[in-house]
Amino acid sequence: MKSSSVLRTLAVTGVLVAATVGWTGSSSATANGDIIFSGSAPGTYSEFVGCKGWVDMGHEVGSGTAYARGSFVLGTSTRGTVCKGWLERRTSPSNAFEQVSATHTASDVTGWFYDGGDYQARVCVGDKLYANSYTCIGFW
Repeated sequence: MKSSSVLRTLAVTGVLVAATVGWTGSSSATANGDIIFSGSAPGTYSEFVGCKGWVDMGHEVGSGTAYARGSFVLGTSTRGTVCKGWLERRTSPSNAFEQVSATHTASDVTGWFYDGGDYQARVCVGDKLYANSYTCIGFW
């Protein structure tokens, strides 16, 4: 196996392990406490030309307030271009989704974003080869 393939496999495995064990990263702190990872949100898995992502659920210690983050398995798309992923959120079902995280180009997780009340979060992934070369499926 080529060394680049080994490194890519290790990077993807590391992201999946981090998501599974609840790695919160340095951006997990809030004004009131820490965020506890509580699993991947059902129905939020998105995949486009080999670029993959989903929404992780989290709850603030003490208050139980809901938070969301995006998790990504990114690299090179099946079309040979860089995969991209980002987290979007809307404040109510009648509002449009807006990008709230940075655009990621490597397997990674975003920081935590408030997702309580009527808020909804989703991930978008793709290679942006064309203006519509991405998908955003489901929300939590």
